[in-house]
Amino acid sequence: MNLGLLVYDVSLTGGAERVAWNLAEEFSKQYQVSLISIFDKKGRCKEKYSFRTAVLSNHYVSLTQYLFSLASKLRKYITLNKIDILIAITAGVVTIADLAAVRTSTRVIYAEHSNLENKTYGYKHQLRQWIGAKYSDKVVALTERDKNNFIKKYKLAKDKVCVIPNWYEADNSLKKPYQADAKKLISVGRLERVKGYDYLIEVAEQLASQFSDWKWDIYGDGTLFEEIQSQIKRKHLENFIELKGNVSGMEQIYHQYSIYVMTSRYEGLPMSLLEAQAAGLPVVSFDCPTGPAEIVSDGVNGKIVEAYHTKKMAAVLKKLMRDPILRQSYAAKAGICLEQYSKKNVGQKWMDLFHSMS
Repeated sequence: MNLGLLVYDVSLTGGAERVAWNLAEEFSKQYQVSLISIFDKKGRCKEKYSFRTAVLSNHYVSLTQYLFSLASKLRKYITLNKIDILIAITAGVVTIADLAAVRTSTRVIYAEHSNLENKTYGYKHQLRQWIGAKYSDKVVALTERDKNNFIKKYKLAKDKVCVIPNWYEADNSLKKPYQADAKKLISVGRLERVKGYDYLIEVAEQLASQFSDWKWDIYGDGTLFEEIQSQIKRKHLENFIELKGNVSGMEQIYHQYSIYVMTSRYEGLPMSLLEAQAAGLPVVSFDCPTGPAEIVSDGVNGKIVEAYHTKKMAAVLKKLMRDPILRQSYAAKAGICLEQYSKKNVGQKWMDLFHSMS
């Protein structure tokens, strides 16, 4: 079987790109794989891999204006290389994949990396989601909630949509004993509006005066770095919140903290929650669409809080910050869901899907 994976730009460092590389490397152990990138700004495809790589455009162009041109190039590639199944990762590229596969033997899987409830990408993105749902052969959602949304919103057959999460492989050699006495909160994610750091600051305002011996560190970078930094200063929270920027080797950093907090507006399947759980941390997260409620067992290894309700989030954190025994209890069960996100289990779901389409 010949597989193709289509992404926007493999040289980017976002979650969709990491997923594409991981899938290409794993699938190439059993199949002929092509990782096809519409763009490759940093020339990553010039290196050698265990799978083939291809780039459709040498420079950035509008996907809308150059839709037919890009689809034509992709059509030539999938025909020449006899691609049996083409996986379009994200709605951004699925229109090109569906158009390229018309009247070919190639079947298209639309793999949604976000969710249908996320409206931050605008109407063009929602149109692409509709096209992907209607014209692709199969749809892969990251969560059960999003699967049900696809079926209901687009009136799809139940067997057209399946759930395959991203996998997470914890390095158990890096795990260390939980530090219940570490008075430090941690949040990880891009400094963008979708991650809800404005909510985080509202929560922090309600905690700082009562927990002056605690610290809240944020790891990540993004276009809102300066804006968030200004908000922290304006609220006089410099001694409570610190922006740490991008740091490599995060899996060796989580264990320095005692609670992981997520205040996102939207997620797809938040890998940072899995990383935090693998490190043995209790998690407190908004019940945002989608993922947290399927990863965190509420009241068992963390707490799920009504989405965007900062007062409730602050109340939950206050209780947990005051109670090291409760933190220890959550930490002891932090990893109870991780097996379902293992490479072995997730990889098997993909294999089952391929076989059902062959």
